[in-house]
Amino acid sequence: MFWQRTIIIFVCSVLAAGAVQAGDLSGNCRAANQPSATLLIPYFEVNLDDPSAQSTLFSINNASAKPALTRVVLWTDWGIPTLAFDVYLTGYDVQTLNVRDLFKGVLPGTGVGISPVGALSESGAGFSNCTGTGVAPGLTATEQAWLRSAHTGRPLPGTSAPQCAGSGSTGASVATGYVTIDTVNRCTPRTLSSTVNTPADPAYFVDGGTGLASNSNVLWGDIFQVNSRLNTAESQTAVSILADADFFGPGDYTFYGRYHGFDSSDNRVPLSSLYYARYMQGGVFSGGTDVIVWRDNRSANVSPTACDTAPKWAAPGELQLIVFDEEENPQEIPDANAFPLATQKVAVGDEALPVPQSYGWLMIDLWHRDETHAQGWVGVVMSAEGRFSTGHEAVRADDLCNFGL
Repeated sequence: MFWQRTIIIFVCSVLAAGAVQAGDLSGNCRAANQPSATLLIPYFEVNLDDPSAQSTLFSINNASAKPALTRVVLWTDWGIPTLAFDVYLTGYDVQTLNVRDLFKGVLPGTGVGISPVGALSESGAGFSNCTGTGVAPGLTATEQAWLRSAHTGRPLPGTSAPQCAGSGSTGASVATGYVTIDTVNRCTPRTLSSTVNTPADPAYFVDGGTGLASNSNVLWGDIFQVNSRLNTAESQTAVSILADADFFGPGDYTFYGRYHGFDSSDNRVPLSSLYYARYMQGGVFSGGTDVIVWRDNRSANVSPTACDTAPKWAAPGELQLIVFDEEENPQEIPDANAFPLATQKVAVGDEALPVPQSYGWLMIDLWHRDETHAQGWVGVVMSAEGRFSTGHEAVRADDLCNFGL
């Protein structure tokens, strides 16, 4: 039974590919590693108490000679936006951020007059509402406490009844979440604990890229997971989300569609929903395999909730979760709920993700268990603790470009 969706998806993908002429970049809904209007950092993890333990760094690169302005937004593992700020890039510029610094209240200083301008960069800001140096003010101690609480699942300061913005599944000292970076048309102030000037703001997107967000496909980047205490590190490219105003219409499934009633105004290509991921639990990889999963919760609600209550969308389940050993024997994990959050890191072999053999691969179908189609992203980290680690994206086995609501 679990083969049926795989076959259907393969046929739809082939038909979609045949509809686009070779070399035609317009109207081509494609998820690929290329300059894009949005970058997704699908998972970050920062140990707030131990600077030698896990941290996440990422870079934002400009593929164009023209300056670019971006809006960086941190989200909790419940998909709630927390901190948002601008990063200005000169032509061919690169800005690297350590997420640990953000939780210390230190934001990057970028802008006209302070960002370096290379020999091949075009001059001029070209963006409205940008004043001064463009350096975003740092976070106060009170704001830092709020941000840390939001990403560690602790009660948010200043709420009369205990309210939380995240699961806290990794403990009170480890902050988790994900990051989005969008090209934008104008400068906006730094915000905290607000949806204003984030993708969850109804005014953020206007069809054709004329709202706050633009459709300029110029961004690329990298992600670095570093743990000095375990002597491990791995990196991979940031996830590219292309803007294509020609392909989508109202009712089409788009990357940010859940926040604006799927009217396609974000023009962003959706990610895949079906992934193939290799795992190894022994031998050279004595540290085992972790699967990193970001998924679309299909919910427009980005408000904190009572700390003893999970969001209504939580634990959407997976439509299929199949484990194959190296002799092609499949075993389904029935009623799977291995990835209940908007983003998470799950160890292969744990209770949530049992495997019968030490070596094999996973078929992960991130449609919700109720057969609601939903995009996602899957990455794999294999490690030999104290020796080395490696990280990469799982294989995308479908696309959601031909699905309506």
